[in-house]
Amino acid sequence: MYSQDKQPIALEELNIRDFIPLQEEDGGPLVKVRFFLDTPYLKRDFNLDVIIWNLTEENMDRTERVVRYVLDNFNKLFETGWAALYRHLCKVDVYGRTAEHTVQEFFVEQIDFESPYYQIQLEINCDHLADGQARYCFVVSTTCDYRKWMIADDDMRVYMIGNRACGFNDNNDDGQMQESLEDCEMFYGMGEMLEEHYAAMEAEGFRFAEPFEEGA
Repeated sequence: MYSQDKQPIALEELNIRDFIPLQEEDGGPLVKVRFFLDTPYLKRDFNLDVIIWNLTEENMDRTERVVRYVLDNFNKLFETGWAALYRHLCKVDVYGRTAEHTVQEFFVEQIDFESPYYQIQLEINCDHLADGQARYCFVVSTTCDYRKWMIADDDMRVYMIGNRACGFNDNNDDGQMQESLEDCEMFYGMGEMLEEHYAAMEAEGFRFAEPFEEGA
């Protein structure tokens, strides 16, 4: 769906308005940005794919606020989402494979930075932002080893609202973010299920990113 031969640009060169004409091109509304992932578990350079669907002049300001919020807080937001996925997998893996390994192993071993297609993508559907909430999705290329991890072998999506993950899904059709919010409601609907994990993270001293403020 997306063109993977685009040359990455520096973050300061990213222009949100450029995504409007890209929506009509075969390569899709994708811009690659040189990025540095900086978390307590993993630090490394990579190319971040930024994908924005249904961008118009009318929703430009709202979308740009969300994009800037995510990019300004990317490391903490990604750390939150990926760590929440690890904790969720530990709970639902009845065989206990995931819990045998640390969250740092999950960051270092499970994200496929050698993938020729993409490593991590930030995907936003502007139609999901109409109510003022910052909804977005991290799409992560994964290396699947069923002897260790209970995870899909076709990459993972981590759905986020503001500063917390609210749902997970595999990436089997690569099109969830193009649908209406109603069609994607199930992917954003795990928030209550994850509250126990967030409570445990806070008890351990985890500091979340500042919440998104509409109009900020």
